[in-house]
Amino acid sequence: MLMRPLLPGVALVLLLAACSPGEEAGPGQAPAPTTEPAVSAISVTAPPTFQGEWNADPSACGGGGDESRLTIGPDAIGFYESQGEISATRLEADGRLAIEAMMSGEGETWVDSRVFQLSEDGQTLTDVSEGSTGLVRRRCP
Repeated sequence: MLMRPLLPGVALVLLLAACSPGEEAGPGQAPAPTTEPAVSAISVTAPPTFQGEWNADPSACGGGGDESRLTIGPDAIGFYESQGEISATRLEADGRLAIEAMMSGEGETWVDSRVFQLSEDGQTLTDVSEGSTGLVRRRCP
């Protein structure tokens, strides 16, 4: 599956926002409000609320052998047979976290982009990346 890097997409959004048509604010006037959802700045650190070990089956927590295992650290992400250094994260206004990482596994390296949705209670993490199956993982204790 071909994954798209986050940084060019963010640059395009910022460029389009800067070039959007609209009324210019006159002296002493505030600019017109936008209807676009807010996006946080790009970082290379995953927010603490997303960090930890996640598994589809909570009984597999701590074992490391489950194929659904996902670990997110401040600057790294790991799956069952691959791991990588986070190169960019973006927390969306709707609470989704986009992560771009330089991954390696099974003798290969690639850039991977993922988007995760954290539940309101912070106990489940759903992979909502383009083309994903929507795998739901549960936070390990």
